[in-house]
Amino acid sequence: MENSNLFFDLSEQEMLALYKTMTHLTEVRRDCVVERDDGIDLDNWLTLLLQQWYAELLTTAPAEWLPVEDVSADVTMTVDAHGVVTATVPPQCVRPVEWRLEGWHTSVTRFLSPQDPLVKLQLNPWTRGNACRPAAIDHGDHLVLYSVPPESVPVVTLT
Repeated sequence: MENSNLFFDLSEQEMLALYKTMTHLTEVRRDCVVERDDGIDLDNWLTLLLQQWYAELLTTAPAEWLPVEDVSADVTMTVDAHGVVTATVPPQCVRPVEWRLEGWHTSVTRFLSPQDPLVKLQLNPWTRGNACRPAAIDHGDHLVLYSVPPESVPVVTLT
């Protein structure tokens, strides 16, 4: 188990053992043997709970808590005639944390869901995101970024 100021780097078995200790599910009696064949497989059940917890954490936790990886080399981008960029993210990317294109004055750290009312503002060239106030819509496997100058080649400077 590796420990830093903010993170514990645990294997699945180490995390399971730590969780069992914290929830008082460790085996404390060593002087007898008890066997049952009608009970649940506690390790598998707790491992499933831990995996669900971690998956939820990856999608909802603050960025400072997460293992962040630069995936800019694996991103493919296309730009349309209006300067709207579609960036396809690699499958290992769970969620974007921070995004910046060359020419933008600031990074995007708040990613809009497709159902967000602010998305409708991006349809109008007068109200859509630009270099001063960029906007990004997260569709899961790709992002729609507003915007860059038309006919330019988008370059990721931060992901």
